[in-house]
Amino acid sequence: MIKPKPVPFLEAKNIFLRPVEEADIILLAEWMNDPEVTYFMFTGQTPQNREQIAATIHAIVQSEKNTVFMVCSKKGDPIGFAGLYDIHSRVCRAEFRVLIGDKSSWSKGVGTEVTKLLTFYGFDRLNLHRIWLGFTSDNPRARGAYLKAGYTEEGILRDDNYRNSRYYDTVRLAILREEYYKKYYKKDAAEFAKYPQLKSVIEAQKPRS
Repeated sequence: MIKPKPVPFLEAKNIFLRPVEEADIILLAEWMNDPEVTYFMFTGQTPQNREQIAATIHAIVQSEKNTVFMVCSKKGDPIGFAGLYDIHSRVCRAEFRVLIGDKSSWSKGVGTEVTKLLTFYGFDRLNLHRIWLGFTSDNPRARGAYLKAGYTEEGILRDDNYRNSRYYDTVRLAILREEYYKKYYKKDAAEFAKYPQLKSVIEAQKPRS
């Protein structure tokens, strides 16, 4: 039987995003039970079997308040999980979360690329006004990715997470719609327009002569 080729929903230079499929549960369970992957996360504090993780993923995917994706390499291999959570229709805000579970993809700019792509998507497609995120203070890869994507630090939640025999602060960052369109939208739109999944949408927005 020929395995169908995954169809990208969103695409950037080195990665693409596609819907989450049932077959992804096996890999997600592996990542979420890997202490190295979840080292700075609240997830992973207790073991979870495949059925428990499947229930969690199903709830996330099926909620109208979340828009989530599998992150894939250009070869089609799943390397992470990312999305916009708790989308608020009145205030027009959402929380960005990303997990790069494939350790061979770490420190290669994947986190930055995913953050930029979903930030663009959140403002351009979902009409959001504010996107925020949080990360553990001792996670330098996360800090670098989010700052490169244009997010601004807003505050620190002291001793907000317990892991690895110690408490960690949580750093909160966010980006507002007007900030994004002033500094980043034009460049990001030009970059993502190179790929079929967004080209038609971006072209349709250009004023007609």
